[in-house]
Amino acid sequence: MRTRSWAAMGMASVAVAWAGAGYLAIRPADFHDYRKAAVQSAQSAYQAVKTAELVGESRLRDRVAGPYTASVLDDAREALVGAAKQYATEVPVDGRTETMREELGPLLLAANAGLGRVQTAARDDDAMELSAAVAALKPVTGGLSQFIQEHK
Repeated sequence: MRTRSWAAMGMASVAVAWAGAGYLAIRPADFHDYRKAAVQSAQSAYQAVKTAELVGESRLRDRVAGPYTASVLDDAREALVGAAKQYATEVPVDGRTETMREELGPLLLAANAGLGRVQTAARDDDAMELSAAVAALKPVTGGLSQFIQEHK
């Protein structure tokens, strides 16, 4: 009899643990969760765009080879796409998070467009366009940096 009650208590404990884990996995996002996801996405995007800036500047000074530049820019693009996908899965939960989406959304779009421009200029080995594309990334990195600082 005693063994049965211990077994029943053990099974009940396991059921409660699974229920708690299930709740944590599907609970609705709150402001903190959304802010955290937005900041993480902005940080990933910032790192990708800053990497593109640095490798673009290095390419302009002939400090890195074309294939290396292409490889690094491809990796930066993948990181940016990953950040955007992660952010796209989050749903704003209130007015504050709607405001965050309105701030970060255009920055992610500008980062994507700017990174694409740098990739194209580097692939075409067009120094004038690469220089302009790298310069155009600076306001994007500034905006992402500001977003991160404001919402960290």
